[in-house]
Amino acid sequence: MTVAAVIVASRGGARLAQALASVEWAAERIVLDPAGRLGDAPLPPGVRRARQPSEAAASWVLLLEEHEVVPAPLATTVRELAAASEPPVAYRIPRDVDLFGTRFALRGAPVRLAPRAGARVRVGRGVAAELHAAGRPNRLHEPLLGRNAGSLAQAVDDLDADAAALAALLHADGVRPTLPRLAAASALAGVRALFARAAARGVWVRWTLAVFAGYRAMVAYAKLWEMRRAEGSRLR
Repeated sequence: MTVAAVIVASRGGARLAQALASVEWAAERIVLDPAGRLGDAPLPPGVRRARQPSEAAASWVLLLEEHEVVPAPLATTVRELAAASEPPVAYRIPRDVDLFGTRFALRGAPVRLAPRAGARVRVGRGVAAELHAAGRPNRLHEPLLGRNAGSLAQAVDDLDADAAALAALLHADGVRPTLPRLAAASALAGVRALFARAAARGVWVRWTLAVFAGYRAMVAYAKLWEMRRAEGSRLR
């Protein structure tokens, strides 16, 4: 069985190029552009656009956000699972984040590997892209690696683009932007980041990570509210 690597794009450029390079081993490489930020920008040879993972031809789908890459140990595990003869089930994959030289292991693990049939992208708890698949998912040990910008200004720009992509996914899923949902999503994302595991103390960096995570969730719901409001204005 083969694997299609599907990347949720948010702004393109170097981040998208790194994500695509980390999955060159995949039988297919597909880019989703839910917020339409890429426009007509060319993609590397062999990479194509799609709206949902179910458009892939491969039997398995591995989902990444644009700021994430697949380290070699995870790539090996994914290939071995795809080649196994056991009945296919979905898998949760943990995520590590490298922020200003400190690596954190985030709490929680979204579903990122699943059989292609019926798979679709949604926004899960903690406001992270994940695959919706039938059945009870297992969990892998090897993590994805998220890479953040080297400066605060660049990181804020990246988070704004990521939030736009997540808002578009929430909109496509019919989610209503209520204040309780915004508060709960922002708080959960921030708390998970605040209590992420790290070898070094990095108190300031940890706090920055938590603020970024909460900010991303808050902006995603704020952008969703803007989209719903614009729809309401057009219907009047």
